[in-house]
Amino acid sequence: MENTPLPASAEAEISLLDLLVTLADNIKLLILGPLTVGFAALAIAFYLPQTFESVAVLQAEPAVASALTTASVLDPAATSLGLIQGHGVEVAREALRGRIKIAPGRNDKLLTITVTGTTPQQAHASATALLAAAYEQSRPAGRAKTRLEAQLADAKLRLALAQKVSFKVYEIIEGLESSPNKLQPRGAESPRGYSELLGTILAAQVQIMSIESQLEGMTDSQLVQAPTVPERAVSPKKTMIAIGATLATGFMLLLWVFMRNGLRSAEADPASAAKLARIRRALSLRSPPTA
Repeated sequence: MENTPLPASAEAEISLLDLLVTLADNIKLLILGPLTVGFAALAIAFYLPQTFESVAVLQAEPAVASALTTASVLDPAATSLGLIQGHGVEVAREALRGRIKIAPGRNDKLLTITVTGTTPQQAHASATALLAAAYEQSRPAGRAKTRLEAQLADAKLRLALAQKVSFKVYEIIEGLESSPNKLQPRGAESPRGYSELLGTILAAQVQIMSIESQLEGMTDSQLVQAPTVPERAVSPKKTMIAIGATLATGFMLLLWVFMRNGLRSAEADPASAAKLARIRRALSLRSPPTA
């Protein structure tokens, strides 16, 4: 009597049962293995170096973001932090640059400066030193400072003269108003001249404020948020490490169980066993000839 082929539904049922049997035979390995690796990864994560972030928000032009990562700012900051000792200036500079992240605001002139460290104190000290170096770098020096100081003195002199003249013109206007019958033609121009003097005084005051701001450079007054002292580490994420290790181990063990089961089934079939033998001979080293 010839064997009749099984219907597709019966073959699918048998394949599903084979899978369930394989899972049942290795259930302890598939559960205990990933859990063991996950707990081990969690324990190891507690001994990994921690990273803390200190965040400061500075109100400044977008160009300041590029200046914060230049050597003229990083080198003084690294020196004040003692990073150059035992290392070169370039090594310390690159190490500090790698710990800095700057995010300019899209619709405002706010720079979010994030500096990392292995301790909360180191992160805070690094952010503070970086800002101090940036403040110092923003102040003009040399010829630029001399030129601004000369412009400031000239603007203050013009302001003083304009204020002195405005007082006299104001006295003249008051005199004309008290005796309108003695008003002369040229007196009609006094109010207009006084208005122009007020404009000159205002322009001089604005120029003085601008020059003083350039000489002062950036200061803490532009800080929207001072460097924070972090309380929690941002990495390593212990829970994520444990979950990732558990899932990865479970997947690898599941794959290994099904591959082992497939090889065992193939060895039971003569045709498949012959193919496996050819594969093993092809991958194995040839044995040395006997004497």
